Amino acid sequence: MKKIIYFLTICSTLLLVSCNEDFLDRTPLDEISEPEFWKTTSDLELYANSFYNKLPGWSGSGFGSAQMPDVGTDLGLGLSAPSRLQGTQGIPNSGSASLWSWDEVRLVNYFVSNVSKAEGLEVEINQFTGEGYFFRAYFYYDLLKKYGDLPIYDAYFDNLDTDALYRAKSPRNEVVDFMLADLDLAISLLKPKGDLSSPRVSKEAAQLLKAGIALYEGTWEKYHNGTEFGVSGSDGSSFLQQAAAAAKDLIDGQTRSLNASYGDLFNQTNLSANNEIILWRQYDFVGLGNSFGNDSQISWPNNFSYSRDAIRSYLCTDGLPISVSGDYKGDTELATIETNRDPRLAATIMVPGDTTVVNINGSIVYWEEPALDKSVGAYESQKYRIPEIDAGVNNFTKDAAKIIMRYGEALLIYAEAKAELGTISQEDLDMSINKLRDRVNMPHLVLGAITVDPEWPDYGYALSDVLQEIRRERVVELMNEGFRLDDLMRWGAHNLFVNKRPRGAYYEALISNVSAGEPVDVDNYLDPYLNDIATGYQFNPDRDYLLAIPAEELVLNTNLTQNPGWDQ
Repeated sequence: MKKIIYFLTICSTLLLVSCNEDFLDRTPLDEISEPEFWKTTSDLELYANSFYNKLPGWSGSGFGSAQMPDVGTDLGLGLSAPSRLQGTQGIPNSGSASLWSWDEVRLVNYFVSNVSKAEGLEVEINQFTGEGYFFRAYFYYDLLKKYGDLPIYDAYFDNLDTDALYRAKSPRNEVVDFMLADLDLAISLLKPKGDLSSPRVSKEAAQLLKAGIALYEGTWEKYHNGTEFGVSGSDGSSFLQQAAAAAKDLIDGQTRSLNASYGDLFNQTNLSANNEIILWRQYDFVGLGNSFGNDSQISWPNNFSYSRDAIRSYLCTDGLPISVSGDYKGDTELATIETNRDPRLAATIMVPGDTTVVNINGSIVYWEEPALDKSVGAYESQKYRIPEIDAGVNNFTKDAAKIIMRYGEALLIYAEAKAELGTISQEDLDMSINKLRDRVNMPHLVLGAITVDPEWPDYGYALSDVLQEIRRERVVELMNEGFRLDDLMRWGAHNLFVNKRPRGAYYEALISNVSAGEPVDVDNYLDPYLNDIATGYQFNPDRDYLLAIPAEELVLNTNLTQNPGWDQ
């Protein structure tokens, strides 16, 4: 009990310090250590548990509408235009929990510096040590995506170490090398997923994170080559090779497989027995209280809508794009928009006749029309919706699980990396993209027989036919899972949205009878941001691919330099 109280004291101190002081003035963690801690594997587990609270989750119970993962992108619409794509974020004065914060890295470094003091079974010490290296890479990845070049902090230091405190940034490719080295260590130390009894980080999680980071950096360097955001002398190919290799190692390990049903993945409260899931967050509102419940189900449709471009990405069941398929029924009626389409569309959006509520007594309420006050584009999400009323709370469940990593992503990473390298084969497609298509009974992607889609997205640069279709598959398979903004940034894809506005559904009578006078475009599609951004998104491609470092940090550490475009 004393150790638990002590650990909570550490966490409380860190939270208070994090909220009120600058990174350079933080209370040193070694000043609050004590001899009784760092003795057993239970101590390591207790400390490592704090890392898991930093993983993405749903909004806590009591906060109302839970944020949908792709809101604020070209595929997911919120109630107002997103500041990132609109280019209106500006330079913050100081850091915060979400801006230039090194709290998590510092917390991990303290853990890594003390983990060897514990005694116990080697396999258990290795597991928690591996978790430390995994999370350091994970937290660095979040900072990399926001800021690019970063100082490398590979060990814990106190506030008297001025060389470390005022360290300059290292080039982003060196930062990624540091992260991948951490993950190689994690892979060598962590237990396989099948040997873990709780949703903890596994060897497969480290493999997938390595593959994802390497793909991100490889494509970033390729598509930002020659710009101020690129890496001089690098086209990203070495990282793409590492991405393909890490994904292939995970695939060849055969410890994970695709779930039989695509739609059932996202509407569960417990994923412990699901073989596709690599890492997830569990909630328990009744057993553990308000802080361990979520509101992802309560305020549906959660102030979120898919965009017209998102819905048009789905192929028809003959394997052809909607622009050329004779089976396409058009998109002027929600009632028929799923007809003859990739079944993942029906698992993603709501149409008339879908179930919205299953009451405790067994009675069912069916979806009739969208609520435009909460779904401005009228394409409401089926994904993540659990319609059954939970008797424990006499409402929709507050225990909807949050998927953080799943095996399907590894298949997409492998195919994309191989296609980017120009080495993809039919065998590669059959072990990756076509496995995903088999799950939903869609025709295979066949090299040399890809139908040209006249409505392929215009990224502002040429792509091979197979890479266009692999990107489409990524959009469809990972729709609204939180990958889209990162993909837009790493692909240098501003041509998709600059000076444009995302559209919603066709303004048919079903919608207009419920909500009259909504803004529409010349083709009668909902145009929800018409009055807010008449000229479209004003993202600045010479500046907005990275966030600005807070002004105060540049004053405190004169060795730091501002990111491109923000000094003007």
